[in-house]
Amino acid sequence: MKEEILSANRFEKIYRFGEVTSTMDVCEDLIKSGVCRGIAVAESQTSGRGRNAKKWSSKANGNIYLSFFDELNVGSIPQRCAVAAYSAVSQFVKKAEVVRIKWPNDILIGMKKVSGIIAKILDFGGKRFYICGIGINVFMPHEPEMNFVWEPAALNDYAETTTEEVLKALVENIDRAFSSEVSEIIGIYKRNINWMIRKNIVFSQDLIRKENGRIAGFSDDFSVIKIETDDGLNELSALSILSLDCRCEK
Repeated sequence: MKEEILSANRFEKIYRFGEVTSTMDVCEDLIKSGVCRGIAVAESQTSGRGRNAKKWSSKANGNIYLSFFDELNVGSIPQRCAVAAYSAVSQFVKKAEVVRIKWPNDILIGMKKVSGIIAKILDFGGKRFYICGIGINVFMPHEPEMNFVWEPAALNDYAETTTEEVLKALVENIDRAFSSEVSEIIGIYKRNINWMIRKNIVFSQDLIRKENGRIAGFSDDFSVIKIETDDGLNELSALSILSLDCRCEK
């Protein structure tokens, strides 16, 4: 492990690792060792985490595997993560390309996934902490054992950049997003997710049965997605989006 001081950043230090099980695990270990806040980044993960308890290995391929943590002292954490990753990715993508937030917090270039995010709450020592993980494809991932729901995208296909440049941008934008007022974060998030409204959707609540519908909107805090189906209006806080029909878009 290598520690680096982060100048003028609320997370104070970045901890660099080679291979780890998961940077989320690393953050939990740091909290339990007495560290209150920080950012952990690894070259590779043997048991990375995703939604619905998915785990996979992530090779040392120049992509970013990062998690960060602090005491639970802010709201709208999923939206802050999404805005941080969206802002970092947008710095490297040409204006002609469409960078989007896909509910709740994936980042797409066009309709390909370039970044995924996960968050959890940890109670330890009488305090509550949030731990957030962000992965960004700087280069195209080659993981033959993984079944990608969304076709992956890589930043390097849109701009010549390096892992360190993207990491620097992400660290700066995480600090900015978690230092901003909730109203500012929700405003940015709303502007970049409203494209989903009225789109046809295929989704699953149990990863077994597929359902079809049309997105009607979101709750005010964006914790719930509203989907019209043949059975009526569904208000869901968790689901897997399998596809979106954007054929009407140019």
